[in-house]
Amino acid sequence: MVGKLKRGIRWLLPRDVTCRIYRWQAKRYVDNLVFNVDLQKKTLLALNHFYRADLQALANANNLYNLVVVDAPILFKGAKIYFSQPVIGIQAAYDSEPQENRMRYREECRLIFNRLQQRFHPDLIVTANDNFYWVREFILVAREYGVPTVILDKEGTSSPHAFEAEARRARELTPCISDHVFVWSERQKTYWQKREVEADRITVIGQPRSDLFYTEKRHDIDELFPSVKPLVTFFSYHDDAYIPEDLALKEGLNWSGMKTETHDEVCRLAQRYKDYNFVVKVHPQQLDRADLQARYRLDNLRVIGGSALANELIQRSELIIAFQTTAVIEAMFLNKPVIYTYWDALLPRLQEDLLPFHRAKGILVARSLEEFHQICTRFLDGDRNVLGFSEDELKVRERFVNEYLYRPDGHVCERFYSSIEQLVK
Repeated sequence: MVGKLKRGIRWLLPRDVTCRIYRWQAKRYVDNLVFNVDLQKKTLLALNHFYRADLQALANANNLYNLVVVDAPILFKGAKIYFSQPVIGIQAAYDSEPQENRMRYREECRLIFNRLQQRFHPDLIVTANDNFYWVREFILVAREYGVPTVILDKEGTSSPHAFEAEARRARELTPCISDHVFVWSERQKTYWQKREVEADRITVIGQPRSDLFYTEKRHDIDELFPSVKPLVTFFSYHDDAYIPEDLALKEGLNWSGMKTETHDEVCRLAQRYKDYNFVVKVHPQQLDRADLQARYRLDNLRVIGGSALANELIQRSELIIAFQTTAVIEAMFLNKPVIYTYWDALLPRLQEDLLPFHRAKGILVARSLEEFHQICTRFLDGDRNVLGFSEDELKVRERFVNEYLYRPDGHVCERFYSSIEQLVK
């Protein structure tokens, strides 16, 4: 209700007043940032757009640069008043926005950049992508000042559909304007080449946040529960996760049936197995988090969001339940028991558009709600024979992981820092 009221008030305000409000908010945000900058070092300015774990891994491995991280949704909050909804949603070409609007927003970006420059003297911009409407003018402003931008790609598991369709859409609507792209794998390098980025502007380093599996052993999850117990985690998802966008929009296709059944079954398991703690981890941008938190309330069951705890959940969990998420691959890498939920009625139609976890070896695929229940109860009752994978299956699993995560050896961030030396100079 408060959010709707604020949006209503903003809509009633004259545009120039709204612009001044957002400008003041951005200035205040930058002025309140607290980072110790060593003027003898170069400075990396990282735009955090829902990939905190990757930036945390960069911070842990950093001893050469000042690393200043800003929250992009806060800093660039005012961008939305300069763009039409089709451009915001990447349904229309970025350049289709009238030049007057783009130039007005560029001046706002120049004010933001100048403020950041006064405080931190950035030498390189790091962003998760450059197809966001709010970042493209900022990149061009930085370039005017001789500051390059690199993409540290956070989407290393493009589905077969996205591999083609999203690459084509990005190529046509938001061509890459950054100076360099860092990706998780050779497979993802191919994706960026489909976006018409030259091969010599793409470097394969691996997944930055995989370094945290080697450097961080956290116990923040324990604070969520009255007592410490073995952990089971379900990685929840958007209702239309990985469904081709045209089908989700035109036909309203979604996974809500299977998703709700999985949530309900996890709740029943939590009620039955009091010796375990259960976490439902929602996607950072998932919209139903509050509803799920209100619906599922038990002493040993928590619904949480964000991205900061994802690595700890994978490391600490005795069992991981998931659908279409990178967490499946990360759990496979750590040899964690994984149950892949795979019984929605849409799957026969859409399976070739999805990440092929249903064909992966070394994980458990539940092809019905009943089978999901049986696998969970067997595992939680202590029957580890349900995980009886052969050596050949485990080798196939390892090859599958390496297709998406190049060398998860704990040195990914080191490779990033070594690769940017020339760019920073």
